Amino acid sequence: MKRKIHLALSLLLATFACEGFAQELPPAARLDAERERKPMFDAGNAATQAGKGLLPRSADIEREKQRVEQDRKAMFDADNPATRNSGNSFPKVPTPDRSGIDIEALARQYEQKSAARRTDELMVFASFTMPEASLRRLVSQARQVGAAVVLRGFRNNSLKETTQAIQALGEPGGNVLVNPNAFTKYQVKAVPTLVLASAATIDQVDAQGCALPDHYVAVSGDVTLDYALDEIARRAPGFEPVAARYLRQIRGQ
Repeated sequence: MKRKIHLALSLLLATFACEGFAQELPPAARLDAERERKPMFDAGNAATQAGKGLLPRSADIEREKQRVEQDRKAMFDADNPATRNSGNSFPKVPTPDRSGIDIEALARQYEQKSAARRTDELMVFASFTMPEASLRRLVSQARQVGAAVVLRGFRNNSLKETTQAIQALGEPGGNVLVNPNAFTKYQVKAVPTLVLASAATIDQVDAQGCALPDHYVAVSGDVTLDYALDEIARRAPGFEPVAARYLRQIRGQ
């Protein structure tokens, strides 16, 4: 009886062992893939020898990186005699045709005005509310001597209308400008007013941002520019030489 029980247990264990071994075996697909993989990595396989060496080795890649880095450093080395005296290479951009505007003439005109304003500053404070004939006369004379015509604000608060009004005055040189701060600085209460200030003290103002009284002279009234300059020369002897120079420009002397 005991022998039969022992035999039955032995058969049962053998059955489980066979089933476990069967489960560990790979399926047919895995067997096929394994058969294909082994020849691929077989060093002795003639079919794989043809592709050998197509990809660079790690050592070759590292060597090339070092060479590129050395070339880069040499290129930007200020002490490298090979690149120290080499000229810069710039793309050849086509030069557009010259327009009808004479840039050089405008530059010379600007330099002449700047040279004059290094010694003094002549400003004519005006408004579009002035009679058109008076405004045109002042603008023309101001352009003749390089003086600035200063407006308090835009016409009808419109930049477009202001630009059109300036162009209608025949002013192409940019002598008309909008600067409300200048009205405050020189305490201009009425227009037209001519102000002659010394460039040496033009940036000196008091606590309220106003120019100091002895640093400029002003003449108000609807008069010509030369009349106002004559009045300045008479009233302020310190500004007489500057006023006389402007008068010579106006009178063509």
